[in-house]
Amino acid sequence: MYLTDGVVRLRPYQADDADIDQALSWYQDPEVLYYSEGPGTEPFSRARVASMYDYLASHGELYMIEVPTPDGFRPIGDVMLSEDTMPIVIGDPNWRSRGIGSRVLRLLVQRARDVGWTRLQAKHIWKDNVRSQRLFTTCGFVFMKSGIDDAGRLFYRYQITL
Repeated sequence: MYLTDGVVRLRPYQADDADIDQALSWYQDPEVLYYSEGPGTEPFSRARVASMYDYLASHGELYMIEVPTPDGFRPIGDVMLSEDTMPIVIGDPNWRSRGIGSRVLRLLVQRARDVGWTRLQAKHIWKDNVRSQRLFTTCGFVFMKSGIDDAGRLFYRYQITL
């Protein structure tokens, strides 16, 4: 089932080579790695992207973020929806800071309401990821707490009651 607002489309991850191959460049981008995985993260191999996607798909709803082009829809990122975490990656740098994250987050909040969830949580947003912090608060999430991960990195947790 696709989720769309008429501009952005969330297509369920298909567990195929095309999705993994598309995402590989995103998870080798230092900016993506810094803000999504945390400082000091090494570029992902193809096997690591596949393993990550298998894990995310088994723990929630994993979607490819797509935008329309003259040739059809093109993946520009990924997102996973679960009650406890919602990692969003805009992998294509040409689409960052253009409101795509807000559109994606609103679609996910509506999806969670549709399936009857009572809350959503963004579990780990790194302290330096101000854009992501702003995204979640703009979409109605509130700061819950801060914490330190096993590598000593400071993160923030946000939540929304549905």
